[in-house]
Amino acid sequence: MKALLSKIPLLLKTLILILISLTLIAFAFYVILKFNPPADFYTNLSAISTTFAAVGGIALLIVTYFTFFDAKQQREIEKEPIITLRLIPDNKNSSFVNFSLKNTGGGPAYDLNIIFTPDVPYNSSTLNELSMFKRLPLLDKDEQIEFFFASLIEYYNSDKPKILNAVATYYTLPKEIKKSKMIVRTFEIFIEERKGQMQIIKKDLNDLVKEIEELKHFIAIKNYQNNDKLEIEKLKNDVDELKALNKSPDIEVLND
Repeated sequence: MKALLSKIPLLLKTLILILISLTLIAFAFYVILKFNPPADFYTNLSAISTTFAAVGGIALLIVTYFTFFDAKQQREIEKEPIITLRLIPDNKNSSFVNFSLKNTGGGPAYDLNIIFTPDVPYNSSTLNELSMFKRLPLLDKDEQIEFFFASLIEYYNSDKPKILNAVATYYTLPKEIKKSKMIVRTFEIFIEERKGQMQIIKKDLNDLVKEIEELKHFIAIKNYQNNDKLEIEKLKNDVDELKALNKSPDIEVLND
């Protein structure tokens, strides 16, 4: 019954309740006028007013219950965990893809289990054999787990399946608690969805450090070369001075 009520919008519930209330009031009005003498106007009016107030009070009580019930359902939905599973490019190398498992809901997910169909090789085992996918005790709100899956170039050239179906099962509370709610989500992972795309190379602080080191090496080499030229010029000037002082033809001028 609660599951059926939760699927009906609150506005529709209110409209149905108003129609039922108006029908009951009209029926009461008909019965009162039919079985009471027409001359007894004030008695009939009092009876109709009492009926209207009684039906209106009951209708208001039911509307209040529906409002409270919908608000409670909405709060429970907002607190439910929402698990997402997808493949994303690696930040450093766009030819690598990583699995991203994230809880984007309003509460923690307990006893998470994921099954892939078909199962694919991973490292020395398969995806379904990974301990994390067999049972993850807790994935907290906004928590994300990311790990390497495959090199796209190698995967595209292999005969491995390009579409994976995954079924994730998890609970709003530890599953041994009676009030825990089981949630099942299905995912279709299309491994070739990014095939043919061009990627922008992203650089971080490590790349900046490397570029600074290369610049320092370049400046050092330039300074070394400039110092060599200065030494040669200085040596030539010294020879010219000696030649002028001694006026000796035996001193040879050094050339570049």
